[in-house]
Amino acid sequence: MKKQTLVVTSMMALLLSVASPLTNTQAPAYAAGQAPAVKPEMKTLAQLDKNVVEAAKQAMQKQAGGVLIELDEIRGETADCWVIAAKNNRGEVLVTKQEGKVASVSVKLKFSEVPADLQNTVTSTLKGMDNQHAFTIDWVERINWDKKNVWLFKGQNASVIIDAATGKVNAATLNYTNKQMKPKVIDTVQKALKSLSNGKASALLPDVTLVKESQERLDQAWNFMDIERKYRIVIGAKTGKVVAATMISEFRDGNYTADEDIPKVFAKPFFTKERAIAAANPMMKKVFNLDLTGYNVSSKYNVYTFTKKGKPTITASINHKGVFYDFAVTPENGLIN
Repeated sequence: MKKQTLVVTSMMALLLSVASPLTNTQAPAYAAGQAPAVKPEMKTLAQLDKNVVEAAKQAMQKQAGGVLIELDEIRGETADCWVIAAKNNRGEVLVTKQEGKVASVSVKLKFSEVPADLQNTVTSTLKGMDNQHAFTIDWVERINWDKKNVWLFKGQNASVIIDAATGKVNAATLNYTNKQMKPKVIDTVQKALKSLSNGKASALLPDVTLVKESQERLDQAWNFMDIERKYRIVIGAKTGKVVAATMISEFRDGNYTADEDIPKVFAKPFFTKERAIAAANPMMKKVFNLDLTGYNVSSKYNVYTFTKKGKPTITASINHKGVFYDFAVTPENGLIN
């Protein structure tokens, strides 16, 4: 959902979205008692045009660098593409059925197989977040398609996304348990969670994530959720203050609006300036100890921005019912920490 959730929510979406469309190949679903239709026999590599196969191999080889890539078989298909897998679980490439053009490439590598400068960037980024926290990078995926051109590094307790074009870090995470957190941080989270949920939230989820994300200017922050995953609280790692909060149930299921529908659903502002402040202020006071009185208000579709000279900027999203469910506080210097 485009800009429906902010900061850490968008960060988590980013981690999921880097997965290429290769992961979206599925077997057809059938209604109960319905016999599956006769499916055409899967093609083999030998049946594809040799130039198409060579183009697929070269596309993977380009992303793999010096690691030798050998194509194995056609592993599956989408509506428009054949999914060609490489040997030794080295990745997959999509080629269009009609034109025979490469649509997407995913190559899997070991950490030691990627360029040294990328290894150094990953290590220094994670160590810069916490030089005492143990982590490993177990695998790397080079993803290149029309929507993403990134390196994805994943392992025990850590993940990093690097923009392949610029070599800069888009996002990084380190994983912890709430038992590793300082008692003061946990106390702040629990108070905020109680306020956000009106006392309805369950206990905290044991997993805690330290997040860094460049696009949202998220310097470093702790991401907490309740066990039922209905609420999210984000705490600045340096300030110890609540910097973001989300009522997840208010933007899913019946409250969900698809990205493509947002401009239509929110074509007209849901709130006037005064009503927006009146609707958002109770939660801002309870959770963030901030008062929106005297703030200026601007909006774009479902996202409202509250600004005031000398004060933090608040960005908040509403669902189609006009319920503010997602809040983020950005200091004057622009860095959320």
